[in-house]
Amino acid sequence: MKITAVKAIPLEATFASIFGGEGQVPAQLKTPAAHFQRIPRKGQYSTLVIVEADDGSVGYGECFGLPHPVQATALINEVVAPTLIGASVGAPDAMTTDLRAYFYALGLTRGAAMEALSGVDIALWDLLARSRKQPLATTLGAEPGPVSVYVSPIPFRNTPVETVAEVNDFIRQGYKAFKLKVGRGVKVDLDHIEAARDAAGTAPLYLDANCAYDVDSAIELARHLDRFDIAWLEEPINPDNPEGLRAVRAASPVPIGAGENEFTQEAYQALIRAEAVDFLQCNIGRAGGVSGLIATGSLCRKHGLKLAPHGVGACVAVAASVHACRAAEAFVTYEVNRLINPLRDKLALAPIELRDGMLVASDRAGHGGEPNPDLLDTYTLHWQTVGQ
Repeated sequence: MKITAVKAIPLEATFASIFGGEGQVPAQLKTPAAHFQRIPRKGQYSTLVIVEADDGSVGYGECFGLPHPVQATALINEVVAPTLIGASVGAPDAMTTDLRAYFYALGLTRGAAMEALSGVDIALWDLLARSRKQPLATTLGAEPGPVSVYVSPIPFRNTPVETVAEVNDFIRQGYKAFKLKVGRGVKVDLDHIEAARDAAGTAPLYLDANCAYDVDSAIELARHLDRFDIAWLEEPINPDNPEGLRAVRAASPVPIGAGENEFTQEAYQALIRAEAVDFLQCNIGRAGGVSGLIATGSLCRKHGLKLAPHGVGACVAVAASVHACRAAEAFVTYEVNRLINPLRDKLALAPIELRDGMLVASDRAGHGGEPNPDLLDTYTLHWQTVGQ
């Protein structure tokens, strides 16, 4: 079986299009977390990857989309595709080894190049599983079934009362663990943490600062958290400072999570060497695809850490993540992101089932998150360069 086609398509679903105009978009969607305060979110973005083989098999992958999907799209169509077309289908990680070495040699170990390879890896695994007519989890040596999850985000809201309403809404939807966005200053954060904890009862409660704090402020916040039974404090500081994160972890009474903004196994190894984290939170669409998620799980097991993959993505990334989580070592929980996203909830041919507060990896061939071809044109981003 050989590769006959590789294609990337940039996708978008703007909030303005969803709500009928920019002025109709709720504030909590534009600025749901600390890193969107100065540069608000405009919508949801993703790069869809389609790989075809000469036996008729097709696989679907996805690259992390923020802040814009065009870079990964161009790299796949102009650089990656010519390299893979004609190649025999084998282990997906091995198939992209030369491309990874090429991008590393150019210094492209972060960002769109790694996201491009991640999306291609997902597509290759999907193609392999579909060619065998088996679920991706089975191809990975596991079985399809339920996956432990938590829901996010409880976004920045103006008052603790509004935060309570967000928690209660998720409870009504059937979720049993929750993540609150923090990073607005210690006092404001504590008011909303207390409200969220009261509303969630004894359910797991996670916090995500999205790199909002410096080391001293992060430590100040962390030292107040022992009374709230917090499951982890995620990305309290910039991810490029493992030593600073180590200092936060040393002072924190609650575990520290990080990793959604890392792209390579080397980056995760640096966090481990620095003794900076308790949980690694790789995103399948930017840190090596299915192969990267499985490798990160093995790294966690080896060093006594826990794997809790980041859940932001469209239908393909979520479906592939759920299957990979079934197979990954050291896995404990997966993030169910519920910020409005038609690319996740409307584009798929078949939605992922939520059962008893868990997502279910389907028993369909592949990851089961393939897009509905009739909707692709609706969400395809058509762009032009500045000045055209």
